[in-house]
Amino acid sequence: MAETTTHEEAQQLPSVDFISYLMNLVETGQLYLQGVPNPETEEVVINLPIVKHIIDTIEMLEEKTKGNLTAPETNFLANTLYELRMGYVRAINSQEAVQAESTADPVAAEMPTEETVVPDE
Repeated sequence: MAETTTHEEAQQLPSVDFISYLMNLVETGQLYLQGVPNPETEEVVINLPIVKHIIDTIEMLEEKTKGNLTAPETNFLANTLYELRMGYVRAINSQEAVQAESTADPVAAEMPTEETVVPDE
């Protein structure tokens, strides 16, 4: 038997407006930046392509709504887009650093580095 929502439950949902829609997109992007547990393996998965898609979607909304938003909506869009972009850049940089460490020559990493010794005068 399929469940149906009652009139009271439907009234408890938040209203749909531009800021709440953006908040939904940004929160989804932040979740994928922090990592979402895979229900089957319990492994935390960071999905940067989805985050990039969300950023692209918000950028498209910014372009299409230019001049049609209130000042709070414009500020919210700009600020949250900036924060999501910066989180994405940090995640990419972190991922690249991990990859660089894993591909570095393991023998060279274990060898001591040359130090310049200055004799005591």
